[in-house]
Amino acid sequence: MFKKEYIWLALIFALVLGVRLYFAFQTPYFSEDAYFNIRQVEHIRNTGLPLFKDDLSYSGRNFLFQPFFHYILAFFNLFMPLNLVCKLLPNIFASCLIFIVYLIAKEITKSQGAALFSSFISGFIPIFFAETVNSVSVFSLVIPLMFFLIYSLIKINKDEKYISYFVVSIIIIALMHASAFLLIMAFLLYVLFIKLEHLKQNRAELELIIFSTILVLWLNFIIYKNAFLVHGQFVIWQNIPKELLGQYFSQLSILSALYYIGIIPLFSGIYIIYKYTFKKKNRNVYILMGFALSTLFLLWLRLIPLKTGLIFFGIILVLLFSKFYSDSLLFIDKTRFSKYKTIFIILIFLVFIFNSIIPTISYTNQVVRETPSKNEIEALLWLKNNSNEKDVILASLDEGYLINTIAERKNVIDKNFLLIKDAEQRLEDVRTIYTTHYETDAIPLLNKYNIKYIVLSKRSMSGYDIIDLNYKTDEKCFELVYDKEVKIYKSLCRMEEK
Repeated sequence: MFKKEYIWLALIFALVLGVRLYFAFQTPYFSEDAYFNIRQVEHIRNTGLPLFKDDLSYSGRNFLFQPFFHYILAFFNLFMPLNLVCKLLPNIFASCLIFIVYLIAKEITKSQGAALFSSFISGFIPIFFAETVNSVSVFSLVIPLMFFLIYSLIKINKDEKYISYFVVSIIIIALMHASAFLLIMAFLLYVLFIKLEHLKQNRAELELIIFSTILVLWLNFIIYKNAFLVHGQFVIWQNIPKELLGQYFSQLSILSALYYIGIIPLFSGIYIIYKYTFKKKNRNVYILMGFALSTLFLLWLRLIPLKTGLIFFGIILVLLFSKFYSDSLLFIDKTRFSKYKTIFIILIFLVFIFNSIIPTISYTNQVVRETPSKNEIEALLWLKNNSNEKDVILASLDEGYLINTIAERKNVIDKNFLLIKDAEQRLEDVRTIYTTHYETDAIPLLNKYNIKYIVLSKRSMSGYDIIDLNYKTDEKCFELVYDKEVKIYKSLCRMEEK
């Protein structure tokens, strides 16, 4: 017989996964950023190796990234269609977070009810749900693994088998994403809390933290060594042009946190951090506090993208909420209001519905609506079938990966700026080509990047606040070769310097 809690967990998992898949299959296409990962998966499936040297991105460049996530998807692509793999697997991985949250919350609170409630909330954190539902995001697997690593660290004192789980998890995370640095900061803060509160430090725990620190630093130095040499300290900001830094590395505000995380996790988590900093001691809570404070510190210094930081921060706050929830019920039981405990639980649940589930659905709908449309994909397929393999296609920054993956042609710019020395200049040149009123400004730039076709979609028109190319009236220089929802112009002229 299955325990009742397992049945509840299975139902929560089925609900979360079902809602995720409902949104994911609203469209046969993916968010723009997903197409970089899709192309890597295809290349690994065909060659066995990641696409580190690419002839299409920026018309030829090298990539630096950890490919373990792509290998996992490529393995399943051997016996499943790629579209199904990229829709299904990331959502299964992300839905598994509810099991990890349940285990951690139960270990912290010793309350099955608090653990189940927290696992349910973790399935509908707006920022994590929306950003992983249709983007083939590495965070769909990195996040559950990171929190399983935290659970293993909590359990090490009770069972030595979790040492092996910890080691395997940290190796996999380090091979998947540079966000492993966040774990290292969290662990070091945890050690600091233990010292400040004069608690006994478990030797195995300390050795694992030291091992993790050395492993992550060494592995990332090997992978990103060339980026450090090219960009210096600016590699921390991924060489993103200054014009875009405000979009990627915004400062955290209460309003954005309320929208992306939810009111209950935010305020209950803050209260628990305050309570266990100044009034009480709890080793397990200190692990979560280390994670929360390291995320806040990096967000404050704008060292990690806002959305990435909010994903980590949101899940940590849900776990801290489990402690708030269990402590609150224990407090109510000791007062004359104990008979109203059920009303308290219902009120919290209703607030969660209105402040987490509804924003999750709204935000996810917005993300799905921003997915490339059928007309956009058809225009890119037209380019694939009607242009030369060596042609360079100009599209907006957001559409760079689509040009490489769908049209299978060279682009001028995309969102991966590492090792690109002229990223700021390219961004400015692309903006000039789209917005200038003069052929004399546009044609030299088109020649500079050897651009053969210009894609003008609703996305680029909105981004550059235009309704058409202002200089396209000269049909001898700019031939309209495709005109549906998307327009495609062929560049025919050259401007020679005397």
